[in-house]
Amino acid sequence: MRALVTGCGRRLGFYLCEQLVAAGWQVTGSYRSERPELARLRALGVELVQADFAREEEVGKLIEALAVHQDLALVIHNASAFEPQAADPAAQLAQFDQFYRVHMAAPFQLNRALAPQLARNANAGIIHITDIYIHAPAPQFASYVATKAGAHSLAMSFARELAPAVRVNTIEPGPILFLDEHGDAWRQQVLAKTPLAREGGLAPIWQAVQLLMQNDYMTGASIRVDGGRGLAVI
Repeated sequence: MRALVTGCGRRLGFYLCEQLVAAGWQVTGSYRSERPELARLRALGVELVQADFAREEEVGKLIEALAVHQDLALVIHNASAFEPQAADPAAQLAQFDQFYRVHMAAPFQLNRALAPQLARNANAGIIHITDIYIHAPAPQFASYVATKAGAHSLAMSFARELAPAVRVNTIEPGPILFLDEHGDAWRQQVLAKTPLAREGGLAPIWQAVQLLMQNDYMTGASIRVDGGRGLAVI
């Protein structure tokens, strides 16, 4: 069987590709920018497709590349755009448009196009990676959180529409892997309000993916993988 992982160039997407290959899957990964690390995925046999999800036509190129793979059984929407809210109102609108296209329009386009392929394979599934902050939006991240919340709503709609042939679920990560720009003070502030009091790492997300892949009676479900962080922010 084949899986598609979007946003495979680094961090979680890269890791999920590695884990899926190790589990025996054929994998197609999409990425926006070329990175030296992608050589590792190519060496593992991952089919890589460059696509900027802010451009509808490039999402179309990814769909065309996948058309030959009638064994497609899993789609993981991991591609994401993130930055604090811009100060300038005009820049805010451009920023919102970018987030909307990456978090909502591209997954909508992919789900709509790939659903017939997925439906041909037993226990096919779609997983949207969202965020625990969709339940507690912060003003400084308004565009990011709003479009991630839109991705959640989109997933729930597709869960109803594509059943029973294709299952659609979401994973809501919390502080699994801090960004390089996150200083020690910020990290300690976050972990102080996380009941498990530690950074989760990427493995817990893979464990949630495995659960959703293996449990064929789950659709329209959302799994928080956040060390309990949601208890403090929601």
